[in-house]
Amino acid sequence: MPTDERARGRDSLRRRRQISELVRARGAMRIEHLAEQFGVSAMTIHRDLTHLDQQGVLRKVRSGAEARPSEAFEHSVRHREQLHVEAKAAIAAAAMAWAAGRVDLQAVALDDSTTCLHLLPLLRQRLPLRVITNFLPVVNELATEAEARLTVIGGEYIPDFGAFGGPAAVQALADLHCDVAFMSVPAVARAMCFHSSRSEAETKRAFMASAELSVLMVDHHKFTRRAVHRVSSLLDFDAVVVDGGMDEEELQVLRADGVQVVVAPLGASGPGPKDSP
Repeated sequence: MPTDERARGRDSLRRRRQISELVRARGAMRIEHLAEQFGVSAMTIHRDLTHLDQQGVLRKVRSGAEARPSEAFEHSVRHREQLHVEAKAAIAAAAMAWAAGRVDLQAVALDDSTTCLHLLPLLRQRLPLRVITNFLPVVNELATEAEARLTVIGGEYIPDFGAFGGPAAVQALADLHCDVAFMSVPAVARAMCFHSSRSEAETKRAFMASAELSVLMVDHHKFTRRAVHRVSSLLDFDAVVVDGGMDEEELQVLRADGVQVVVAPLGASGPGPKDSP
C-alpha cells in the first residue's frame, strides 16, 4: 500500500475515534459542527458516521450522530444533564416565554426532566412563587431560596431518575393545583410520548392533570428514540416546545395533526419562540 494511502487510512481511523469520543461526551453532534471541527467536508463526515453506526459505536441520525441509548439514556441523571445542553437551554427559555404570556405564574410544577433544570434561573427571576416538584436536583437547587415556596412530592425514591414516584406521588399530585406543569419525556413517536418506566409514565400524567396548562419540552433527538409505556398524546399538551434542530417535514406533520408546536431556535437563550400557525 502506498505511503500516502496508509497515511489517509490512519487519519480516517484517528478522526473516527475522535468523533466517537466527542459524540459520547456530548451526547450528540451535528454534521456541520463535526465537519468544521475536523476541517473536512460534510460528505466525509457522512461516511465516517455511517461507518461508526455500522460498527455500533454511535447512532447516525438525520442531523448528525448521537450516543447509543445504552450509553446515553434516561437512567443516569448526571449523564442526562450533559446531553444537548444548548438545545435544552433554548427550549426552557421558549417554554417559559410561552407560558408567561398566557398565565400569571404563581405556582409551577417541574417534573424530573433535566430540561427543567434550565428553567431554574428563569424562575428565580420571578420569585416569590410556589414550585412543585418530585425531582431531587430541583429540590437541592431551591432549598436555600428564601422566596421559593417549595412543595416536594414524595413517594418511592427512584435513584435512576433522581426522583420520587409511585402511587404516593400520584396521589399527592392529585391533591394539588398549579398554573403550569413543565415536563419532558425520553421518547416521542406517532404524535405520542413514551417512557421506559410505567411508574414514571403515571407520575407524568399526574403532573399534567394537576396543572391549568401543561408544557412538554423535547429536543429533536427524542423523536428518534423509542420506549414502551405510553404517557399521552402530544395533543394533550397545551404546547410542545422543540428546538431548531427539528426536521421541517416532521414539524409540518405535527402541526397538521393539531399539535401546538413552539420552536426555539438553537442558540437562543432568551425570548423569541415561534408558535405554530
